[in-house]
Amino acid sequence: MGKIDDCIAKIRGHRIYLDANFLIYFFDKKEPYFSVVSEIIVTCDRNAVFGYTGDAAVAELMVYPYKTKSEIEIARGKAFFARENFLTVLPHSSDLFDMASRLRAETGMKLIDSLHYATALKTGCKFLLTNDKGIRSTPDLEVILVQDLVTA
Repeated sequence: MGKIDDCIAKIRGHRIYLDANFLIYFFDKKEPYFSVVSEIIVTCDRNAVFGYTGDAAVAELMVYPYKTKSEIEIARGKAFFARENFLTVLPHSSDLFDMASRLRAETGMKLIDSLHYATALKTGCKFLLTNDKGIRSTPDLEVILVQDLVTA
């Protein structure tokens, strides 16, 4: 079994949170990450895992389509997040921003990373998939780095 197969076996049946960079790799088809993230997206699509992300990740992903004024890419992004029974997009409440601020103060994580982390925790996600080395695992949430899934 390869690294991605081991990861999918590990996350199967659990709630996972997808960070913005994970989603950007998928949308941009950026290798060497696209082949790995696309397999996890398919796993979400098959409902073998319960995929979550936050409004902040959607906003981060949509910057480029808006910047390029590509109506096709804007529509593609909106349609992706609007699909039913696929990926749950979570709002970031004031309580989550407060939790993110506390995490930022305690860990030194960037505020946006703290917001993703807090949202994943509050939603009961067991795993957070990202490529941001500044986000660290805790007993409550395991961080899986995309780069670690890429076969060398």
